[in-house]
Parts: sequence; C-alpha cells; structure tokens
Amino acid sequence: MYLVLYIIFSVSGSTLLKFGSTAKTLFTVPFVNMSISTYTFIGFMCYGLSFIFYTILLSKFDLSFISPLTVGLVYVLLMITAFIFFHEQITVYKLMGSSLILIGVLLMIVKK
Repeated sequence: MYLVLYIIFSVSGSTLLKFGSTAKTLFTVPFVNMSISTYTFIGFMCYGLSFIFYTILLSKFDLSFISPLTVGLVYVLLMITAFIFFHEQITVYKLMGSSLILIGVLLMIVKK
C-alpha cells in the first residue's frame, strides 16, 4: 500500500510541477526568481507526501531493493503520463529502456 501511495504522489508531483510551469503565477519566490502557481504548490505537496511514504518504505525494505523498484516504476509511469498529458514522443529507445526497466523490476520481485 505504501508503495502504491508513494508512486501516485511522486508521479502526481512531477506532473503537476510540469503543468505549473505554464500556469498563471500566484507568487514568485524572490531569492530564486521561481514562479509558483496553484499546480506547482500542489505538486510540492504531493512530493512532500511521497517523501513521507518513501521514508516508510525505506524503513520496511532493503535500500538495494526498494530504490531501483520505485525509480523504475516511477520512470515508466512518468513516460506514459508525459505522452498522455504533454504529448511527448515515446521513441523506440524509450520503449526498449522501459521494457528493460520492467524486466529488471520483475526479476527483483521474483522469489529466489
């Protein structure tokens, strides 16, 4: 359950930050000149929640297992999200790389 929540909030955070980069600015952070929109703010909150769930995952699983698993799954889902919402291209190389990631994830979760 924590893994699913981490992935949902991590992918949502990245997607909302991307949406926020073109949305109407609520305010600007002066010392870094960063524009913050509603999407950006919610994206930061999603990242905060994903950090909490990732910390819980780290306490329950080996780092050498959970880190590649989460990074791989988040990457594949972000590629799909970018295709759907931002019309980014999915190239043959991205498909091959994602396939290798998914194969690696499957190999990691297979019982010895």
